[in-house]
Amino acid sequence: MLDIGFAELLVVSAVALFVVGPERLPSAIRAISLWLGRVRRGFEEIKADVSRELHNEEVMRALRESRDEVQDLADVSSALSLDPVVPEKQDNHESDAAEVETTSHDTTPSSNDAPVDKKKPTQ
Repeated sequence: MLDIGFAELLVVSAVALFVVGPERLPSAIRAISLWLGRVRRGFEEIKADVSRELHNEEVMRALRESRDEVQDLADVSSALSLDPVVPEKQDNHESDAAEVETTSHDTTPSSNDAPVDKKKPTQ
């Protein structure tokens, strides 16, 4: 990350010791470490937020594409669907069903109904 060698660390340590003094150097190092940790956590949070937002954008894009595909399929299916049944035809079917219902319940034999013998007469 930072290309700092041993010699550079010695120079920075000597300058820090001279500027801050030996009594306050440990507390100054702690304070600097805390600030660096906060900055690092802040960058990590920003990075995670950006990553999350990018993921959310990808999900939203996929949802929009799916919605468009479903809409296209709905348009195609409505274009291919058959014409609705005309109400006159429905009335005819309903009256046919009513006739079947009334004839199926009629079990009384009429005078015209003669028993039919399907056997061939013997000679």
